[in-house]
Amino acid sequence: MRLYQVDSFTDQKFRGNPAGVCILTRDIPEETMQAIAMEMNLSETAFVRQDGLEHKLRWFTPTNEVDLCGHATLAAAHVMFREIGLKAMEIKFQTKSGMLVAKRSGDGIRLDFPIGNPQPAKLPEPIFDSLGISRDEIEAVLFCKAMNKFLVHLKDPGLVSRIEPNFGRMLEYKPEKLIGVIITAAGKNHDFISRFFAPWVGVNEDPVTGSSHTVLAPYWGKILGMTRMSAYQASKRGGEMTVELAEERVLLTGKAVTVFETEIGIE
Repeated sequence: MRLYQVDSFTDQKFRGNPAGVCILTRDIPEETMQAIAMEMNLSETAFVRQDGLEHKLRWFTPTNEVDLCGHATLAAAHVMFREIGLKAMEIKFQTKSGMLVAKRSGDGIRLDFPIGNPQPAKLPEPIFDSLGISRDEIEAVLFCKAMNKFLVHLKDPGLVSRIEPNFGRMLEYKPEKLIGVIITAAGKNHDFISRFFAPWVGVNEDPVTGSSHTVLAPYWGKILGMTRMSAYQASKRGGEMTVELAEERVLLTGKAVTVFETEIGIE
């Protein structure tokens, strides 16, 4: 089986968010997929299985399967278009989150994801403490039930890159299904900026997170009165994308670059 490492939401190697992409020529046990993801040791590894005209897609972190992953979906589409040589203009992926469509868009790829509408919420004390900020520095706190993510809007954009979370304290909050915490603020060169912390699923900080932008897009769309926005995730690797609101969907457009490919043998 072919195995690729792809940097998503960037056009430069060693930036953006790295994801593994494994192209399956046959069905393999779930335990084997999990073992491959653990061996890759990336935030997510995507597994693509072509079945007739359909493409089945699953995502695994080093510790567990997840229901949705934006950057690994972009990586999977990039591999199918650029490495495998699929000639179609779009790919329809069958996933645990329903049908996801990836479409060629100029020199990038556009992903069509379900929207994640966040609602006002109270930030749990361990998470607040872990961020090392005062309540006066917070503009708003929301929670998206569909994505199981908190969104924390900070007043000072400079604070987004300066925060160094205490992940031990953050993990003292032990909900059943929480995925992570988004921090965000208005941008200078982009419409908004963000970071994403997910120690509950074994990823302290995700470099660039497509699924978080399904929550950020409707939030910032209301504030800015815009349906199409530019976004930057201010991690050390950094990554950018364009987000667009389309009724109950969010369209994410970004680029990706292959770092390496190899062959993996499975008995």
